[in-house]
Amino acid sequence: MEFFLVILALLILIGVSNVINHFIPFIPVPLIQIALGVILALLPLGMHVEMETELFLLLFIAPLLFNDGKNVPRTALWKLRAPILMLALGLVFITVWAGGYLINWMIPSIPLPAAFALAAILSPTDVVAVSALASRVKLPKSIMHLLEGEGLMNDASGLVAFKFAVAATVTGVFSLFDATFSFIWIAIGGFVGGAVLAFIIIRLRVFLRRLGMEDVTMHMLIEILTPFIILLAVEHFHLSGILAVVAGGIVHAIERDREIS
Repeated sequence: MEFFLVILALLILIGVSNVINHFIPFIPVPLIQIALGVILALLPLGMHVEMETELFLLLFIAPLLFNDGKNVPRTALWKLRAPILMLALGLVFITVWAGGYLINWMIPSIPLPAAFALAAILSPTDVVAVSALASRVKLPKSIMHLLEGEGLMNDASGLVAFKFAVAATVTGVFSLFDATFSFIWIAIGGFVGGAVLAFIIIRLRVFLRRLGMEDVTMHMLIEILTPFIILLAVEHFHLSGILAVVAGGIVHAIERDREIS
């Protein structure tokens, strides 16, 4: 019952944040929601939420990134592939390198590999936050598409950097070859795996329609469960579930465009 009340309180805060944003439009909705969450946590209501990282990733990040993958401008994403990859790879690794040394300099008690791991957590930008914040700022479309594409792709590089920073902290051993191979495997494998699973799910829906099963509830249920299935299946093979749900969203968008045309 307590968990249900927490969920109910969070849903109410989401509605309140949109009302506040209507009167204070220059403050982005995510910042208002963060402030309301802090206020709720400080109130003496006895609420305590223990959220596992994997559960948070599954319940919130997977459907949000799946939706962003469906709505991302695919033509612009392909045209800007070079700068997007430069930002998603180069910027993340430079941030990890510079941030790791900065953290170690500020707090010498933190070993350098552990500082790199902490910097790797902070390095990838969140595409959902970028979209929400940039919606209030008049950015050129090319810049906006570049930021969205980089936000969709940088999680794999951040994950690899974190993985090997933790391994170096524990074992004291780092291999550039292993890190490079792991990144390629995690990124490409996750993207391809998500695209294949999305294609299979789409074919399943088409097959059900050909059988005359046009029940809206069933098809909506499949649509809702798709990002969760893709993330769980791909993460099972230790690949990038983030890139997998993005690829799944893009495949669904392509299929939607084909149906419209």
